[in-house]
Amino acid sequence: MGAEGRWLTVIGVGPGNQEYLTPAARRAAAAAEVLIGGPRALSLFQDLECEKRVITGDLEGLRSFLLQIRGRPAAILVSGDPGFYSLLSWLKRQFPGEKINVIPGISSVQLAFARLMQGWEDATFLSCHGRSLEILEPYLPRLAAGKARLAMLTGGANTPAAIGKYLADHGLARIKLWVGTDLGSDQEQTIWLTAAELARQPLTRPGVVIAGYEPD
Repeated sequence: MGAEGRWLTVIGVGPGNQEYLTPAARRAAAAAEVLIGGPRALSLFQDLECEKRVITGDLEGLRSFLLQIRGRPAAILVSGDPGFYSLLSWLKRQFPGEKINVIPGISSVQLAFARLMQGWEDATFLSCHGRSLEILEPYLPRLAAGKARLAMLTGGANTPAAIGKYLADHGLARIKLWVGTDLGSDQEQTIWLTAAELARQPLTRPGVVIAGYEPD
């Protein structure tokens, strides 16, 4: 274990490939004695000389395995943004006294910024999946003033079009938004739109809406 007592690291690996792995994810995986994930996720770290185990989706089995290796630095690779947040919440309930280190590896947000050709270090990430869009309210004045950069993960009822409508209804109809849907798949689509234009688009597929940047 490290100085902070962190024995468990969660690394998000969504769409994309090894090209988009963050340096922090590479370091965290290399420092682990046990690497846990699905076959695709594990294939991103084929060169690591550590114990590897495939997640089968059996959470009770995962819990038992984590208890067996408690005290050994371990990293869990989680594919997909909703799955990432769900597993993180589950781990915190199962191991309430543990410090769980969270590392972005590959996610749709990071892949979106790669497509946008911008760094994500100064952006605020917000998951709108299954949450009220009122979470955007504190950021509206700063977005209007051009002082905020926001990456909004869509999902459920909060489609890209719904986010565009929310922003337009709150005085940001003309703000420029970068929208990416189905990132990393054959159906990938990226487009620049104003919030008002996005509200009228039939874009309902999961994706990322990024505000606070201007198109080239």
